[in-house]
Amino acid sequence: MRALLRGSVVIAAMAGGTALAADLPVYKAPVAAPAPVFTWTGLYVGANGGYGWGHASTDITETQVTTATVGAASATVTTTSVGHGDPKLNGGFGGVQAGYNWQTNRFVWGLEGDIQGTGQRGGATFCPAATGATACTGAVGTTMGTVNYSLQWFSTVRGRVGVTFDRVLLYGTGGLAVAGIKTDITDGFVGLLPPAFPVAAGSSTAVRAGWAAGAGVEGAIGNGWSIKAEYLHMDFGSINPSASGTGGFSVPIGNLVVNTTIALSASSHARLTDDVFRVGVNYNFDWAGL
Repeated sequence: MRALLRGSVVIAAMAGGTALAADLPVYKAPVAAPAPVFTWTGLYVGANGGYGWGHASTDITETQVTTATVGAASATVTTTSVGHGDPKLNGGFGGVQAGYNWQTNRFVWGLEGDIQGTGQRGGATFCPAATGATACTGAVGTTMGTVNYSLQWFSTVRGRVGVTFDRVLLYGTGGLAVAGIKTDITDGFVGLLPPAFPVAAGSSTAVRAGWAAGAGVEGAIGNGWSIKAEYLHMDFGSINPSASGTGGFSVPIGNLVVNTTIALSASSHARLTDDVFRVGVNYNFDWAGL
């Protein structure tokens, strides 16, 4: 009987302990949030600087119209000659850019625009062949001229397509290129001063649109920032600046006076291209994980 009573007490105690344990709160360890996945998708802005090697292969046609008048009689002689210049427009530049990327798996595509101010300048001397000064010796009485170019600014709007290696992006790029180009031309008789002998002079500024293509690499370095290096070839098409000048003099011959007028003009045709290398930094507003 006593054994039965003891067993009942033990069973009751165990049952009460089980019920009490069921009423206690259960502790669960917090679940860690998944780490954010890096993506190139997002809006970015930045700045860049670099160096450009421009080229402006130029053909120049010089026309000299000489008219001699004696009394009511006159005679005109027109001489046309061709020269060539090959200026290199080298110099540094700097500017800003902005764009947007989209990423799918390892592939990135986007759109970027930039504008640059440049110090790219270059010039060449030309000697029209008909003057006999084809070697640009500068002999007195011959004609010799200069053509100078200044690439004042350029801007591009380009698509970008690339592949990522985690935080490194390799890409190709291409699109529209626009530039502002200033040209100065002079052409005149060596050693002979106006007004008797003219100097043709002209200055013009043109905006030309063409295309750009290139490639680059960009790497994320943390806190929304990335650095990049890029090469572009740009073709701005052709420009046709010109210059003109007039002069005249009189020479007495016996009882006659020979009045001579000279009209000198130079017209050119140049095709402008530019190869640039630049480095830059971008800040991406939408990056996760940085």
